[in-house]
Amino acid sequence: MRRPFGSEGSLGARYAAGDEAVISLLAPTTPHGAASDRAELDTPEAAEHRCDRRIDPEVFHTSSPEAARKLKTVLNGDGAFVTTGHQPCLLLGPLYVLYKALTAIEVAVRLESRLGIPVLPLFWVASDDHDWDEVGSTCLVDTANALRRFRLEPPPGRAGRSVGETVLDEPIRDLMSDVWQAVPQSEFITDYIKLFEDAYRPGRSIGEAFGVALEGTLQGRELVWLDAAEARVKAALAPMYRRALLEAAEAEGAVVAGTERVRSAGFEAQLAVPAGASNVFYDDGTARLRVYVSGRSARIGRAGPEKPLADLISELEERPEAFGPSAALRPVAESCLLPVAATVLGPSEIGYWAQLPDLFAWAGLDVPRVVPRTGWIVMEAKVTKVLNSLAARPEDLSDGGVALAGRTVRAGRPDSVAEALAELQMTQEAAFDSVAQALAEEIPGIRATAEKARAGARKALRQLERAVDGSVRERQSVLRGQIEKAALHLFPGGVAQERVMSPIYYLARYGTEFLEQLDREVRDEVEEYIAGPGRGLGSADPAT
Repeated sequence: MRRPFGSEGSLGARYAAGDEAVISLLAPTTPHGAASDRAELDTPEAAEHRCDRRIDPEVFHTSSPEAARKLKTVLNGDGAFVTTGHQPCLLLGPLYVLYKALTAIEVAVRLESRLGIPVLPLFWVASDDHDWDEVGSTCLVDTANALRRFRLEPPPGRAGRSVGETVLDEPIRDLMSDVWQAVPQSEFITDYIKLFEDAYRPGRSIGEAFGVALEGTLQGRELVWLDAAEARVKAALAPMYRRALLEAAEAEGAVVAGTERVRSAGFEAQLAVPAGASNVFYDDGTARLRVYVSGRSARIGRAGPEKPLADLISELEERPEAFGPSAALRPVAESCLLPVAATVLGPSEIGYWAQLPDLFAWAGLDVPRVVPRTGWIVMEAKVTKVLNSLAARPEDLSDGGVALAGRTVRAGRPDSVAEALAELQMTQEAAFDSVAQALAEEIPGIRATAEKARAGARKALRQLERAVDGSVRERQSVLRGQIEKAALHLFPGGVAQERVMSPIYYLARYGTEFLEQLDREVRDEVEEYIAGPGRGLGSADPAT
C-alpha cells in the first residue's frame, strides 16, 4: 500500500505533489563569483580544479559485467547516473533505504529510454557519517511478536568517529546469531543468513558490509554503489574540500541564502548553519569534528585551538582521508565527482536540498533533477485481514491501536444488550424525574434524599455497563491482541514502519517475492509520478 510522501503540508510533500512554488526552491541559481583575495593560500590552477572526475572505475562496485561495461561509458562522459544514498546501517537499516535504491533503479531505466544514453543507478554509501545511533542499530518484530532492537556498539576508539574506516570485529557474529533466532523461520532464511553473515563479518568495514548486503539483496537488478570513505574517492574530492576551506565564508553565505529562501516560503530549515563554520569535517583520530575558519586561521571543532589555515590545507593534500563533507556539501561533492542527471530523495532530504541551490552555484554546478523516493506500507495478509474486519485504515493504528481497540470494545456490545441498557437508562432517568416532581409538590423536604438515590442508581448502572464491557473485552481479547500486533507491524514503537523496520524481516519471511512485488509497485508509482504535469524526466540533462 502506498504511503503518503512526507507529512501533510511539508516542503517534501508539496514538492512531490507538484507545487510549482516549492519546485522553484530547488531550481538552479546564478553561479557565485570566485572568492576574493586568497593570497599565497591558493593558486589559479587549484581554484579552477573543483574535483577530479577521472576516477578509476575500479573504485565502484557493480552488480554485473554489463553494469561494469556501462559504468566505463558513463565515466567517459557518454552517460549519466541516477543517484541516491544513505549512511551504511546494520542489516540495511530501515525499509525506506531499500525503497530509495529500487526507486533509483526504476528512474534510471526511464531516463535511459528517454535520453538515449546509458544511465546507471548509483547508491552513494555515505560512510563519512559518525551517527552510531543510526548506523549501528536496527529493529524487527521477532517470532514472539515483540519489537526487538539490535545494536552494534562501536569498537574501542571509534565512537564519534567516521564509520568509514571502522572495521567490524568479533561481536558482530553474536549479534547476527541473535538476529537469526529472532526472525521468522522460512524456506528463504538460509540464503539470507549466508548473504548477510558474509556481508557483516569481522574484517569488513561497515561501509563495505552495507554495500555488499545491498548488492546481494538486489541481485539481478542493475546497480552501482560507491563507498564515500574509499581512499581514492577522498583523494578525488580533496580539491573541492580545499576550495570549501579557502572559500568558507562564501560557501557559508550560499547556504544562508538558500536557507532564507526556504524560510521566506514558510518552511522550517532542515540544516543548521553555524556561524563561522566551513562545510568540511576533519577526523583528528578521536572524533569527527567540523572545521571552523576565520580569515587565515582554522579550528578543529568550535572550541579547538587555532592553527594556520595553510597548515590544514597542506594536511588535506597529504592526508585527504581525514577530511569529509558536511551534510550540505555532500550532494555538491557527489555532483562534482559524477555526471548526475537525477537524484532520488526522501521528504526530509528534499527539505534540506531546498537550502542548497546557491551552494551548487558556488561550485559551478546545476542542481540535479530531484525525484521523490517511493514509500510503502507493507501489509501482510494477517494485518490486512484485521483491518478489513474492522473497516479500519492503517493510520488508525498509529497510536498503537489504542483508540481502535476502544471503539471496538464499545461497538462490541451485542445489539440486544446495548438496546436494553440504553432503555434502562432512559426509563431510570424518567422515573426519577417523576419522583422529583411529585416530591417537590408534596414532600419537598426529602428531595435531597431522592437525588442521592438517583446518583446511586446511576452508579449502579455504570457498574453494570463496566461489567458488560469487561465481559465483552474477555470475549474480544483475541481481536484486541490482533489489533495490537497489527499496530506493532505498521507503527512499531509508534513510528512509521518504513523508518524503523529492517527489510530482513520481510526478506526472511517472503524471499524474492517481497522484492518482486516492490518492483511492480515502484514501477507503477514512478510511471505515474513522471507522467504528472511538469515532472517529465525527458528533459533532464546529465551534469557536465
